[in-house]
Amino acid sequence: MGVLVRKETISEKLGISVATVNNWIKTQVIPPPDLNNFYTQKTFEHIVSSIKKNQIRLNSRANRTMLDKKDLCYLGIKDKNRQSLLYKNVSIFEDSKLSISEGVLAFSLAILRSNKFIDKNWQMNDNSKLDAFLTDWILNSPNKDKIINLFLQCDVPNHNDDILGAFYQSIQNISQKSSTGSYYTPSELLNEIKVPLNKTILDPCCGSGGILLNVLSKDHDPSKIFARDIDEIALKICYINLILFFNDKNIIPNIENRDITLNNTDELFFLDKKEQFDYIITNPPWGSKFTSQQKESLCKTYPELATAEVFSISLYNSVKMLKNNGEIFFFLPHSFLNVATHKNIRKYIFNKNFKISVKLLGNAFKGVLSESLLLHLKNNSNDNSIFINDKEGSTYQLPLKNIKPPDFLVSATIKTKDALILDKIYKTEHITLNNGVSNNCALDNAHVIFALGIVTGNNNKYLTKKNNQKSELIFRGKDIEKYLFKEPEYFIEFQPDLYQQIASVDYYRQPKIVYRFISEKIICALDKNNSLILNSANLFISKDYPMETIVTLFNSDIYTFIFKKKFYSRKVLKSHLQSLPLPVLLEGMHQDIYNMYKKAFIEKKESVLVYQNKIDNIICDIFKISKNQYNYIRGEV
Repeated sequence: MGVLVRKETISEKLGISVATVNNWIKTQVIPPPDLNNFYTQKTFEHIVSSIKKNQIRLNSRANRTMLDKKDLCYLGIKDKNRQSLLYKNVSIFEDSKLSISEGVLAFSLAILRSNKFIDKNWQMNDNSKLDAFLTDWILNSPNKDKIINLFLQCDVPNHNDDILGAFYQSIQNISQKSSTGSYYTPSELLNEIKVPLNKTILDPCCGSGGILLNVLSKDHDPSKIFARDIDEIALKICYINLILFFNDKNIIPNIENRDITLNNTDELFFLDKKEQFDYIITNPPWGSKFTSQQKESLCKTYPELATAEVFSISLYNSVKMLKNNGEIFFFLPHSFLNVATHKNIRKYIFNKNFKISVKLLGNAFKGVLSESLLLHLKNNSNDNSIFINDKEGSTYQLPLKNIKPPDFLVSATIKTKDALILDKIYKTEHITLNNGVSNNCALDNAHVIFALGIVTGNNNKYLTKKNNQKSELIFRGKDIEKYLFKEPEYFIEFQPDLYQQIASVDYYRQPKIVYRFISEKIICALDKNNSLILNSANLFISKDYPMETIVTLFNSDIYTFIFKKKFYSRKVLKSHLQSLPLPVLLEGMHQDIYNMYKKAFIEKKESVLVYQNKIDNIICDIFKISKNQYNYIRGEV
């Protein structure tokens, strides 16, 4: 049979995950392995060649791992002349055929020549630490002369604006940036962070040093600066940026290739307990990709976190390196506060002696859909509240006693008036879809079922806009409106064994509540037609609590208010729905709600607006929400 190639080698060659390779096999995009998990060399080469030719498939994937388009990244450079200079030099690089590392070195030489740190006719030497550093960088390249001469006529004055980092990110493939979760931190987000001159500072995910350039003073002692990253080129840029910042080629900052979770051999890195820093400031990667083996190792090493999420591990390890009276500043996704996956790192932080402040930043990072925040922890400060600063500039306190197990969710958008309304709602006798007990009431575990929509793995192959005798309707999230289904655009010949992921078929073939997955509010409808749904919609089934009542509750302004204030999420998660209160009602009240539902959506005797106003009045009566409070709720949603 000749040379055999591991299945995993396809993922490495194409820059995709092993899960994607498995999905392609299951959905017949590529053939299964020839022997166990191995391909022959001939089959392997055919697969790689055909996928590379079909670039559309790679470019259409959600993570865009192999996207070839380059983005010009300005890293906050707003001066038009400076932007034109960057564009010109990126274009020169594009025509040079040099590697990314060689291109960055060539542009570094141009910047250092322009600012008199090296001679215009610089050649390899070890006359200074900087010269030795540059010589070591260029030494093994076969293109030494081309590197030295590429930008020889280019003048790049020093504006301390990280134009070198902007050049590096601009010439990188988008897939390289997204695969590490590496995104630029806007300088305006750092305006309020200043590090005293006599304090040590660590950025454990420093990149090209943009954060350090904005929080340090030029009078700071460079020996107290610690910069770490896993990107060798970024660390080289960081060193040059600090030389430019301090205007001194003899500085000796502490710059090190070091991963706060993994070292270069992919074995777990254990922190030196003797390391202690006054300030730790960073923007850690969000959602970085690990192999299954790495994830397993991380979860075993950090059982108290039970996650392989980089920002959780980075924060956990940073806390351990913080001095008494030290301070931490971490840029994090908003999900850090309100997604159950991150409950353990929240619990860990809340059990420490920290003054905790959270500044809500909204969509502050270009290229990142998630809203973000700045977490500030100050050691040895026994405060009993989290201090929230919202996007409008208002500041309020959230008592730690209100943040409860098991998930320790932080509802950072809840103000005092909101808290009073929510407290009134949750004090009303209720049950939940989590099968938990509230006021001696519970739902039977077997009578609440959650399930995902179908993931075909290849919608272009399995979905069609043409109906035929073998096909049936299938609904997407966008086909769901409050209480109703729109006319669907797609049909499918249902073949469950072929799909990448599918719930038990009988869940689709019974009455169920279907809801949008991507949404800032709960939008759901009751399906009694045994319909199929795609993965942009999910479903749940309640046997004990009438589903007509649930649909009317969840689609109301009152429940939109609860969802927005408690979870502030663009995704409707199972854990969100499981924690919503279902009031304990007499059978007659359930019947009244059903009668209104029937008139509006089955018999269509009343308009939706009339119906919704009536049901909202009932909900307000149940939770004892006043007219003024209801008007406030409607204004908020």
